[in-house]
Order: sequence, then structure tokens, then C-alpha cells
Amino acid sequence: MLRDKYGVDVNFKLVYPLAIREPEFFEGKNFFTYFWWKMIDMKLKARRLGLPFSLPPKPDPIRQNTFTGEVLKDQPFIFDICHFLQAIDHDRQLDFAYEISRCIFGGTEDWHKDNNLIEVTNKLGLDFQSIKNKVAEKEEEIISQIKKNQKEQLEAGHHGVPLSVYKDKFFFGQDKFNDLVKELKKDGLNI
Repeated sequence: MLRDKYGVDVNFKLVYPLAIREPEFFEGKNFFTYFWWKMIDMKLKARRLGLPFSLPPKPDPIRQNTFTGEVLKDQPFIFDICHFLQAIDHDRQLDFAYEISRCIFGGTEDWHKDNNLIEVTNKLGLDFQSIKNKVAEKEEEIISQIKKNQKEQLEAGHHGVPLSVYKDKFFFGQDKFNDLVKELKKDGLNI
């Protein structure tokens, strides 16, 4: 909305999910003390925004035992989708992140398979095969860029996502989006 409706320059920066960056964060967290409440929060937020939402994703991009909080060592999906997204031209990454998230959390089964990824890239006018080729050719560079984004995220003042940064302030979480908009309005954004 900020970009498309109001012309705000959004500098999207991909980071690996917290479960990958800081698996120790989930130690001692379990379904009843943490994940249940997160699922309710996500479902309510999606409903308020009119977004399709289905749990669990099929497959879940992060392999994690929600009853114990343990992040599994074998992660067959998250690195592939993150590297694919990072390989997309920077000005289109936000669009792809939005569309693939709608698939993952909107109930698309096997969202990670080529036919579904091709559908998303075609919808956005992107070339699936050239993105896959770029991942294969430049994966180390892609990983370095994601790690750089993570370093900048911490330097901005927080480890969570979504994280918006404007001037010297950070706004963590969907519930802080309106605070970000207020700051933008102070500087003349006409909403």
C-alpha cells in the first residue's frame, strides 16, 4: 500500500526467519505457551486484512516441532525459497514475497514445487528459469547479501520481522505499522 498507493520508496530486505537465525529463541517454548497464541494472532490479523490464511502451510517452510519448540536440523524448503526470492531483481522482491506468502499461508498445497513457483513468477512477469539459474550460479553471493541484511536488521535495533525502519526509528510487527504511517505523515505523506 505504501509503495503502490502513496509512492513511498520501500527498500525490501530479506532475512532468514528467526527459527533459522536464532533457533535458541524457541527453547522452552511450546504449543501451549507460545505457538497456540501466535496462530490465533496470525489468524485474526489475516481476517482483519481480508487475506486468506490456512494453517499449517503445506509444507511448512520451517521444519519445527511446535510441541517442543525444537527447530529441526533438516530444512529442505526455507533456504530454497529465500535464495530464490533474493535472486529476483530488487525492485520486484516485495511483489514476489507478497505473492508467495499468499500461497504458503493461503493454503496452496506444494507451494514449493516448480509448477506453483512458475505460476507466481508468470503472474508477476518474471522468468522462473532465469531466477533458478541465478540461484545456481550466484548462491554464495545471495547468501552473503541475506547475511548483510540480517546484520543491518540488528543494527537498526531489532531481530524480528516484519521490521520497518524509518530515519532513526524501528517499527517491529504488524501492529506498529500505523505508528510508521504516523511518522511518515509528520514528514508530509498525504494519506
